[in-house]
Amino acid sequence: MYMALKHSHVGFVYLSLILFVLRFALAYVKPTWNNNKLMKIGPHVISALLLITAGLLCVQLQQYPFAEAWVTAKLLGLVVYVVFGILAIKKMNVKMFALALVTFCYIFGVAKMHSALSWVAMIS
Repeated sequence: MYMALKHSHVGFVYLSLILFVLRFALAYVKPTWNNNKLMKIGPHVISALLLITAGLLCVQLQQYPFAEAWVTAKLLGLVVYVVFGILAIKKMNVKMFALALVTFCYIFGVAKMHSALSWVAMIS
């Protein structure tokens, strides 16, 4: 059960990132495509499934936000990523897009290293 949940969660992470990049790129190339119902609803469905699998993993592993530093870092990083992502897409701001991607890389590092230090934990 754990491996299925973990792989589902990781799959939704990748789908979420791909849809974010696609939506940002489409806003430049074909802005009207972002008004497509699938492009408006799809990312929210993927994000919901991502959060559901994250919650189920927390319960199964008994590692919860505000109890485990790395899980808290992932949660707070997610909030920052969402804010940057919203600003990037709504305002077509490349700087916010880049900050969202950097934040995603931080969250990914936290998940890989199980440390709030993210990729820096490899050095220490």
